[in-house]
Amino acid sequence: MSTTDAPADASGGSVAAVTAALVTALIGAGLSQRAALTTAGMARSTWHYRSHPRPAVAVPVAHTTRRAPSWLASCEQDTITAKLRDGFAVGWSVYCTFYEALDAGDPVASLSSWYRIARDRLAPERPVRRTRKHRATAIPQLLTDAPLQAWSWDITHLKGPYTKVTYQFYVVIDVFSRMITAWRIEDHEDDDLAREMFQDAFTAHGARPRIVHSDGGSAMTSNTLTGLFRDLGIEVSKNRPRVSNDNPFSESWFKTAKYAPTYPDYFTSIEQARGWADWFVDWYNHHHHHSALEGHTPADIHHDTWRAVHHQRVAAMNKLYTAHPERFTHPPVVKSPLASVGINHPITDERLQTG
Repeated sequence: MSTTDAPADASGGSVAAVTAALVTALIGAGLSQRAALTTAGMARSTWHYRSHPRPAVAVPVAHTTRRAPSWLASCEQDTITAKLRDGFAVGWSVYCTFYEALDAGDPVASLSSWYRIARDRLAPERPVRRTRKHRATAIPQLLTDAPLQAWSWDITHLKGPYTKVTYQFYVVIDVFSRMITAWRIEDHEDDDLAREMFQDAFTAHGARPRIVHSDGGSAMTSNTLTGLFRDLGIEVSKNRPRVSNDNPFSESWFKTAKYAPTYPDYFTSIEQARGWADWFVDWYNHHHHHSALEGHTPADIHHDTWRAVHHQRVAAMNKLYTAHPERFTHPPVVKSPLASVGINHPITDERLQTG
């Protein structure tokens, strides 16, 4: 309850009046106004309005119906609306219409008022400025249920010993197994080098994928490489412009590599970069327990040797559960990898068969 709404005390005065009198007495005794108000427990705003009461209004006007002197009259708003509507009809903007009226000697109000009226009254009729439209590109979609069906590839920069010195890390990854099927490190991007890398990979694996996915880099879109794929009957899939998530497997692998504890701040030479990459790719393919593969290594999935590992894990977990069932809320379940992997394609929870 505020002091202004307090009930009258026994002497006939309100609590607010008594408090105000106390503040006056304290000020007269030498206290500052702030100290007196704090001692009496009265807000400064309350003291101000009691000391300087507003003049009484014979006929009060509700806030919703009050008007400021600067407001436009209804007829002035209607005039601006009519001028805007005429300007919109011939494709003029608010800005252009205002200056046409200004040059004619009848602006009525300021430019900001014209914009406000256009927003409030003519939003549906207001001409929409054309915006740049990027070329529509189909969403890349692919679905795999076995290795050597789809490969994804990209090139990333590795820091060299000096500013603006980088080495180009070409990496090809199998979409289903996540295994690195080809790689090379060079001091520049080159479509001939990329073509040679893929030719060597096809020979090494004794097979080629049905589709190769990449972004829109110059090496990826060159006739040298796409011509090779076309001659071999390999379908080419590309990212949409400015959509990095269309190439998730390559981007994810680059982060895995560059955030690894063994990744240096920079490479002192291209030979060092190649030595590190040779070690890391081998470790990743054969020893990295991939979270998207339920802890199996890419090589186990790629070469279809994961089932023996899976059965071993099931036996180990069952043995642990038998020995200490109190440590589990339910019998442990060892999942097998997903049966299908894709890019921009719905994936079910169907798993690879273990039998």
